[in-house]
Amino acid sequence: MLLTLMGSCQEQTTTDNQSLNEREWRTYASDNKYSPLDQVNRTNVEHLREVWRYEEDSANGGMVAFNPLVAKGVMYVYTPGQRIVALNPLSGRKQWSFRPDSSAVRTNMKAVTFYDGQGKTEDRILFVHGTTLYALNARTGQLVSNFGHGGKLDFFTGLAYDPSLKSELAVTSNAPGVIYDDLFIVGCKVPDELPSLPGDVRAFNVHTGMLVWTFHTIPKAEEFGSDTWPKGARRNNGGANCWGGMSLDTERGIVYVPTASPSFDFYGGDREGQNLFANCLLALDAKTGKRIWHFQTTHHDLWDRDNGSPPNLLTLNHDGHRVDAVALVTKLGYVFTFDRETGEPLFPIEERPVPTTGGLPGEKPWPTQPFPTQPSPFARQGFRPEYISRLFFDTRAYIEAEIQENGYQTDVYALPNLKGSVIVPAAHGGANWGGASANPNTGMLFVNATDVPWFLQMIDNRAPRKTVEGAVSGASLYQKNCSSCHGADKQGSDFAPNITVKLQQYSASGLRSLLKNGMGTMPAFNYLSSREKSSLIAYLKNLDEGVNEVDNFSPAPEDDARPYLFSGYDFFKDQNGYPALQPPWGTLTAIDLNQGEIVWQVPLGENQTLAKEGIYNTGAYNRGGGIATGGGLIFIAAVGGDKKLRAFDQATGKILWETDLPGRGVSIPSTYAIHGQQYLTIGLSPDPATGFRGGYVTYGLLDNLPPQHETE
Repeated sequence: MLLTLMGSCQEQTTTDNQSLNEREWRTYASDNKYSPLDQVNRTNVEHLREVWRYEEDSANGGMVAFNPLVAKGVMYVYTPGQRIVALNPLSGRKQWSFRPDSSAVRTNMKAVTFYDGQGKTEDRILFVHGTTLYALNARTGQLVSNFGHGGKLDFFTGLAYDPSLKSELAVTSNAPGVIYDDLFIVGCKVPDELPSLPGDVRAFNVHTGMLVWTFHTIPKAEEFGSDTWPKGARRNNGGANCWGGMSLDTERGIVYVPTASPSFDFYGGDREGQNLFANCLLALDAKTGKRIWHFQTTHHDLWDRDNGSPPNLLTLNHDGHRVDAVALVTKLGYVFTFDRETGEPLFPIEERPVPTTGGLPGEKPWPTQPFPTQPSPFARQGFRPEYISRLFFDTRAYIEAEIQENGYQTDVYALPNLKGSVIVPAAHGGANWGGASANPNTGMLFVNATDVPWFLQMIDNRAPRKTVEGAVSGASLYQKNCSSCHGADKQGSDFAPNITVKLQQYSASGLRSLLKNGMGTMPAFNYLSSREKSSLIAYLKNLDEGVNEVDNFSPAPEDDARPYLFSGYDFFKDQNGYPALQPPWGTLTAIDLNQGEIVWQVPLGENQTLAKEGIYNTGAYNRGGGIATGGGLIFIAAVGGDKKLRAFDQATGKILWETDLPGRGVSIPSTYAIHGQQYLTIGLSPDPATGFRGGYVTYGLLDNLPPQHETE
């Protein structure tokens, strides 16, 4: 481990008190991803500088999407080497480290959950890693012996499943839960493809690990909503899970749970109906798990339009009244805003007809979808002619010809089909797991979005697959399935990192597990046959592909009964490899939720290649999110491609400060204050180009402190 300390701070452990609570960052994304701290503000943000950084040497470092917690004078982080580490937030010095058990199910945690024992019991850290729920002593990092079985609990607890399929079902959680009284309430991440389990929401006793209640997101027979599925849905289907995190109204005892699409994502011929409670915002009684109200944002989802971010809880001035509201931003670029208690929309939501023809045989699309009338969408809707890129003189003609000659559908609700569709917004968003930050004093919501078109095509799994004679090389499989994110040369892009070094760190079996289960924001590639995966791995590992070509291609396995497969997440680009939409390809938007109006929208990020050619304000693919502060600022990185951390003015969207990061910043930052000094910390993924091994960097207003360097 390498610790670089820029400046000098006194080592200390602070005690818990109300004023400190207001300056800590105790929960994932805090309250609305907002802090009242205002020491760093519009007038002095340009003086921020690096205070310390923490790096961890790891031979197999992964993406960092973690939002650091700061509680009772300790910072808790998750490292690229899959360790939970406690740091001193003043210096970055390690206090303890815990390595969870290894698992074939990779977990890219976004945060842990902190439980305050309030002197009655030890403070605890709870998190899911792989298929295990852990409880650690927050001060020592040791397993809590009276929780579960020696501090661990099988995360399959309370789920009904076929034990023979347990290794295929891959239940985990990459988002933290919430604490209500003595309950740890948590969602789960399950495979997007079949086989998959229903993504039930569960509550465990925080002291013992005992299961207290379960909410069935795919209802059991005779439960409310079961008539929106075929019989046997809990046995035959899966998904409808909460993988993005949830929000808690402690005063009312209501937990707000956003849910994802059903599995399989892109074909629903086996799940006819509206499919409650997939793609919903659920309001549940936190004590019992009983449903209070729900709203479904996409009926019978066929586009992977998960609700992937925690909702925002605000009190708004609406029609002359103060209303406690819950707001949900979506991949479609919509904001749905409801009365927190009743679920009544604050702005009208219209059910409008959408396409029901041109899809796959056996599919029965839902005939309408909900469209909020206010605010206006913060991302473009459908691949309309006026959106087509005019980046270069021949770009528009090329794109129009591609669409016309191939007969691609372009509606915002274009159905998955065998020819292909150009989908805007993409499955990546609009908004995604970074969600929105909000200023509770002004009712302003700030949301980053991706505006990159997606090419969606299905494969007939019953048709003959490629035979040996017609086999496509592993290089071609890479170009089709991987290059749109990682680049044609594996050197990375705005969408995903350079993987040239990491590929050699993975074993062939490790890569196979990665292709099977996915990791972080990388999806699983289970639509590839086992032999196709082998050929792709041979290419990635620089093995002798000439030998593998004959061995690694065959027709689809006979026992694969899925009628249709997904061709992969592939962006729709022009002939030069740029997104086929006119820039900006990434945005940051401010929305006044009191009035339901967009106040400003600015590009977020820069395409570095185009910037070198003098083409600016392109925006860029982004993930992760930002935070708002009492100093009138929004701090956000999110754009891995340009490796910048920026501070925007909440009032105008103007960039007031930016700094170069040593790694890719696709996590949500945190801010906190100790001894009257405000700090800002962000997690960063490894970057072979800079030699940064992944970790955390902290900034503060410390202009007069000389740099020091220490190694542990």
